[in-house]
Amino acid sequence: MAPLFTFRLSAGFAAVVGVALAFIPLLAVHGVESALALGLLLPPWVAATAASYTSRHRHLRGIDLIFRAVGMGLLIWLIPVVLLALSALRTRQCAPGEGLTFMVLGPALGCALAACTGVWVGGAVGLQRLGPWLAAAVPLGAALLGLWAFYSTPAVYVFGAFAGYFPGAIYDDLVRIPSRYLTYRATMLVAVLTLGVLFDALWDPDSGSLRFRNRGRARLGTVAVSIATLGLVVASYWQGEQLGHSVSEEYLVERLGKTERGAHCVVHMPRETLPEDADRLLEDCDFQVERARSLTGLSSAAPVTAYFFRNQNEKKGLIGVGRTLIAKPWRREVYLQMSSWPHPVLGHEVVHAVLEEAGRGPFAIAGTLGGVVPNPGIVEGAAVAIAWDIRDDLDPDQWSKIMLDRNELPRASAVMSVRFSALPARRAYMAAGSLMHFLIATRGMDALLQTYHRGRVPDLEALEAGWHAYLESVPVTPTERGVAEVALARPSIFSSVCPHELAKLRADLAGDAAARDDARTIETCRAIMDIEEQEARARATLVGALAREGRDAEALATLDGLRATMNAPKPIVAAALEQYADAQWTLGNLAEADALYGELLELPRTDGAARQSEVKKLALEATEPERKLLYEILLGRSPSPVVVSLAHSLAALRDDGLGQYLEARQLMGARRYALALSLLQEAEQLGLPSVRLERELSRLLGITFFALGEYGQSAAAWRARAGASLAAQAEAQRWLERIEYAQTRAVSPALPGPSSAPRAAP
Repeated sequence: MAPLFTFRLSAGFAAVVGVALAFIPLLAVHGVESALALGLLLPPWVAATAASYTSRHRHLRGIDLIFRAVGMGLLIWLIPVVLLALSALRTRQCAPGEGLTFMVLGPALGCALAACTGVWVGGAVGLQRLGPWLAAAVPLGAALLGLWAFYSTPAVYVFGAFAGYFPGAIYDDLVRIPSRYLTYRATMLVAVLTLGVLFDALWDPDSGSLRFRNRGRARLGTVAVSIATLGLVVASYWQGEQLGHSVSEEYLVERLGKTERGAHCVVHMPRETLPEDADRLLEDCDFQVERARSLTGLSSAAPVTAYFFRNQNEKKGLIGVGRTLIAKPWRREVYLQMSSWPHPVLGHEVVHAVLEEAGRGPFAIAGTLGGVVPNPGIVEGAAVAIAWDIRDDLDPDQWSKIMLDRNELPRASAVMSVRFSALPARRAYMAAGSLMHFLIATRGMDALLQTYHRGRVPDLEALEAGWHAYLESVPVTPTERGVAEVALARPSIFSSVCPHELAKLRADLAGDAAARDDARTIETCRAIMDIEEQEARARATLVGALAREGRDAEALATLDGLRATMNAPKPIVAAALEQYADAQWTLGNLAEADALYGELLELPRTDGAARQSEVKKLALEATEPERKLLYEILLGRSPSPVVVSLAHSLAALRDDGLGQYLEARQLMGARRYALALSLLQEAEQLGLPSVRLERELSRLLGITFFALGEYGQSAAAWRARAGASLAAQAEAQRWLERIEYAQTRAVSPALPGPSSAPRAAP
């Protein structure tokens, strides 16, 4: 009964796991996350079952022991797989083929390998009670080795022999089956087959033991081929970097090709980065480290290492995460892709690395149980607060104020705990940042550092009450409330339906739009809406595609549905209106397009989107030659050199500085600041046709003057811009700090805070 009991126990555990996963939307169907969960939980039980069975059936042939153990392992695997398949009847499964592939490549192959491992351990260990424990320890040890690979290398993804594929950060929702994973699992399949053949060759059923000498001589050919094959499997581990199965610091540095060292940073970047761009990137990193250390009072001399990949695809291929930017504080490393200068997220990630000195445990972060159990709310909240992240022209306090007014502000107990990761990302990050900022302002920076070190917030209820009272006084305009609606409508990835399939379709939609393939755009939009009916962005894109295809009635019906029945956020309605207006302009319906652009200017949108609509409306009210040039600039999707030429021609036709402004923007995008400056100054002298454009001009002048070392004029431009909004004030303050650092190599930063609160301790 003992072997049967062991199997029943393992099968019962597998059933419990399947039922438990079925209650978590992200894990309730076949997919990469549920495959990883089964790959971690099932193999130890399978290995123990196989070892127990082998130790009690030593009279069987080796191949019979292998087949029966693998059969039991796959049956244990099949139980939760069937349960999750049944769960898909109530929780939609959007990519069943891919999901099942993850299940086969990951836990199925892992259970088969665990079964072979259990047979070998059971056959080699004479003590029946010891064998199952030793066998179970092998998959557990392999999982710990995977954790060590995550810990000791820059890689975020992990390939595990038993567990399968850990894809990286949970917010990186665009997950596909990488080809390198297929080659890795192919080597594991070879290992399973070889271990089975080799065990059969060496197993003596008469004595019930492994006979390496006698059986090895009798079956020398089989043993030699098996050992050689296992040698190939081992060799694949040694060549893991070339095969894409692993990555090291040295390999990343070689692939990127260029390294610069500054006062506080070591920056690895693409070898083709121009010297002046490399200098700016390095200075940006040095400034962010100095600022974070000045604010926190931390003074570690260890440098921060920053990896800048060419694009998110290269980053995804090398370390496992694409769109998500990430840091490893215990390594003092940050991983980003090249972007606009200054980098929009570098400051946030640098804070994680700087706070390593205040963290504890193996990961040097905020956590309980000696730092072993992370508290992501404190980790991310501290980074948002110190970097003071601005998102969609709103600061964290404004985001939290809007959430409070909408009764959507998460409880502090949820934000400051592991439940942080289950919340929608924008809500979680902004609420945590605002709360940590309030803690700094009211209790001082030392209190934040102590909170970070302990992994918990003392007197959290009292802090929350004061925070809520402070948020009541935070100014927010109706436009800013409308802008926030879009991000606040996004669900948590844990509650999303088919998040990975949606991410793929959204990526396809971007490609369809770039190719101007309206027919494919319509198909992709409908595929997205078939999964997520309330996907307002797809409906907005669908409006424009239908209109350009001449299906005006369908476009208007979709737009009306978005306005009325969808109850979509106003910026999404505005995006649909703009798509429709652009289509009308393209089709020559100028009066209708002009009226629609006018309507757009009354809806809440980010400053950049509103400026686009303003310029389009100006174009329709201009002369025909100007209108044609502006159409090509704004809707023609011409490459940057062509846009520069078009804008230059526009400048010759207009009395204001719009042409010079548009030309300068293109040159700044190419980091040709010296060429852009004279155009910006000419645009300032001639004047621009709207207040929004004038404000953006002052911002561009501030950036350009700084890039060219004209720090006094840059500071004047930023001071002039600071009064536009709270977000503009925060941006201007950051640039003034950057100017101070460029001039003195020191900075005295200050965080914005409640007017009634004491000044934060430096």
